[in-house]
Order: sequence, then structure tokens, then C-alpha cells
Amino acid sequence: MNRSNGIYNLINKKEINASIKRVVDSNINFNTYLTPKGLKDLRLKINSILSDLWNQKLDYKNILITTSSQQSINLIVDALLEENDTIIVEQPTYFGALDIFKKRKINIIGLNIEKYGFNLEELEKKIKKHHPKMIYATPTFNNPTGYSWSNQNRKGFLKLINKYDILVLEDDPYSYINFTNEKYYSLSKLNKEKNIIYLGTFSKLISPSINVGYIIAEKRLIDKIYVYKKSYDLSTSAFLQYVVLDYLNNYDLKELINKKITTYKELLNKSLKYLNEEYKDKIVSYTKTKGGLFYLVKFNEEVNKNMFETGNDYYIDNGHEKETRINICSFM
Repeated sequence: MNRSNGIYNLINKKEINASIKRVVDSNINFNTYLTPKGLKDLRLKINSILSDLWNQKLDYKNILITTSSQQSINLIVDALLEENDTIIVEQPTYFGALDIFKKRKINIIGLNIEKYGFNLEELEKKIKKHHPKMIYATPTFNNPTGYSWSNQNRKGFLKLINKYDILVLEDDPYSYINFTNEKYYSLSKLNKEKNIIYLGTFSKLISPSINVGYIIAEKRLIDKIYVYKKSYDLSTSAFLQYVVLDYLNNYDLKELINKKITTYKELLNKSLKYLNEEYKDKIVSYTKTKGGLFYLVKFNEEVNKNMFETGNDYYIDNGHEKETRINICSFM
């Protein structure tokens, strides 16, 4: 089993199957297309949940439902970036985003992520030098390090992006998997959505096969992204959107999340125990994750590719053959 793969996840099979059955047995009319923006009731539900979590009034009209975060990133790049535009990314970062940027021939500038976020002095230097149109980041439990920016670092970061008027793509698939008592505020909340394009997903909350995500942004940005969504697939699967809505309406999310966190903590400890027993003499260091599904390990020799992904997948350059991420879910 490859310990790096991101295909494993803890799911609530009983609840998911119940939601699917209720949707199948309902009187919903599936003999029509939904609006490309997505099911209105689902957007209202997401709006309600996030408004409560963020203690901030949101507008459901600025939410667009997508077929996963991967589609979200594709849509945003197509709608808002052009070939040879520059984007700054965390290093290391999510390989799926890097793959999209490279295929669209975006100029990618990497900045090493530190334990509490970007080095803001270095970030400003890169902004002045490269004039990026966008910054891509996962500020809460970065994939693959598990690092989370401090709230102080987030506020300093936002001062910079407001000063230079730069768009930020905030990818947020893991924030609910929080092993600490620290409350991390989304960049979107802290900046009241200004210049922030927020990506959410239900793949980690419900199941990877429930391939439904969403984008939240200012109307001017949502309107541009909407045009591309129409040409991608007309709309995300109506069936899956109704399943997500049923799931959100019928189950206590806080209770489900707390159960997940308890299990994920156990898996993390099991993972670290395995790592230290099997590779004790080969480990240089590993990141101390505070949440999410991954942490980054550095070895003193190249990784076994039958057991791990090479670290090159998470960087814009090569030379990281001695690094890999560990997916704690692979120890279920």
C-alpha cells in the first residue's frame, strides 16, 4: 500500500447511504437541468453554515457549485488567468493545482511555507519583483505539510494583498479536521471576501465519491467564473447535489466532525508510530501537523517509490526525491 496516496478517507457509510436512499425515493424531478450556479437550496444551506461558522453575513448568490475543487481551480484559472500570467504558490503545495498551472503555461513562483505561514518580507519582495496576478495557498492545514498559518500571519498577509491588489485563491478542504483548540479564521472571512476566491469541498466531509465543491467570491469574480462553468458541464450532477443537501439537512455536522477528529487523531498517532519503528534510522525530520490528512517527511535517502510518492510532486522544481507526504488515512 502506498502511504502517500490521497484516495483513502474516513466516511460515514450509514448516513451517506440513507441520504442516497431518501433522494432516490423522493419526488424530485430529475428530468431537467439545474442552473450552472448550482441548486439554490444547497447554496442557501452552505451560506447558512458558513455564515454561522464565520459569524459573517454572506450572500448565497456569490456561491457557485462545482464538480470538486479540482474543477474549481480549472474554472478559476480559465476565467481569470492568461498564459504567462504569474502566480505565487506555497512550497510545497497541492500537486493537482500545480498540474493545472503548468498545463495552462502560468508562470509559477514558489515561496517556502514556514511553520506559521509565509515569510511576509520574502513574500513582499517576490510581489515587487514578479507582479503576480494571483496567489494560491491552503492556509489551514497545507497539503502536504499539515502546517496552518497563524491568525497574525493571515492578517499580515492580507495587508500585503490589499496593498498590491492581488487575487488570492484560498483552497480550504481540511480546516474542519483540527486537532487543536486554535480557531483559524479563513482569509475570506478576515478580508470580508475582498480579493479572495474561497474553495470548499464535501469530498473530505462526506466522501471523495460525492464529487461536489463550491466557490465563494465577490460578484464580479463569480460572474466571470460562471461563464466558464456553463461551457464546462452545464451544471454539477443534480443527484449528487441533492444527496449533499439531504446529508447537511439531516445530520449534526458538529457531531460528525468531532467523531472524525477523534479517529483521525488515532490514525495520526498510529502513522507516527509506524514511521518511527520502520524508518527510525532514515528519518531526517517530519512536520508536526495540527490538522488535516497529511504530513511531510524528509529521509536521508531517496524514498521507496512502491511505498511513497516522490516529493517532487509537491514542488515546482525537482531535487526532492528524499521527501514524501504521509496520508494518515492509509493506516485505517
